Amino acid sequence: MDKFRRNPVLWLIVLGAILVYSVLEGGLLGDKKGDGTATTLATGVGIGGPFALVDQNGQTVTHENFAGKLMLVYFGFTFCPDICLAELMIMGQAVDLLGPQAEEVVPIFITVDPKRDPPEKMKDYVAAFHPRMVGLSGSEEQVTAAAKAYRVYYKYMPAKKDGELGDDYNVDHTSYIYLMDRSGNYLAHFTKGQDPQAIADGIKKVL
Repeated sequence: MDKFRRNPVLWLIVLGAILVYSVLEGGLLGDKKGDGTATTLATGVGIGGPFALVDQNGQTVTHENFAGKLMLVYFGFTFCPDICLAELMIMGQAVDLLGPQAEEVVPIFITVDPKRDPPEKMKDYVAAFHPRMVGLSGSEEQVTAAAKAYRVYYKYMPAKKDGELGDDYNVDHTSYIYLMDRSGNYLAHFTKGQDPQAIADGIKKVL
């Protein structure tokens, strides 16, 4: 405890970490439904921000390209064997449940594995989940910056026992669907295994 008394900056760092953790676990979002969804909206949370990436058509895009629309954002990778597939399918279903209001929402999938997920691969991949889903890739530096802005954790997991990455590695990563407002600010998140209708209902609160 003495080191904290001598250095108040450490207190600020610890408190900031606790705040972000609490928000992501639903503690500051109010009620958390039994199906694992957090639907109460929050403001002023340091999640999200500027990014510059490459879309599935090879065009450089930034956060400004989505201004005026709500964003549903998920970070994952195309080689993901199960979780990403399920979450993106749910995200696409939630958008469809919005009906005509879906035009106000952009579903976005950002890869955390740009080495194996170039734009041309992302194009075919996202099309399988929703015709309006945007797939974003880029350089390792660009992806790292976007993940950092959204407080997304990811780590390459070598498949070989010798520790070499190889070509068939896995990626451990945060699995949240983020709801961002029309200016790119965090509103809420939905956890793994959520119900599409619950996500749609959460989005409708701000449409």
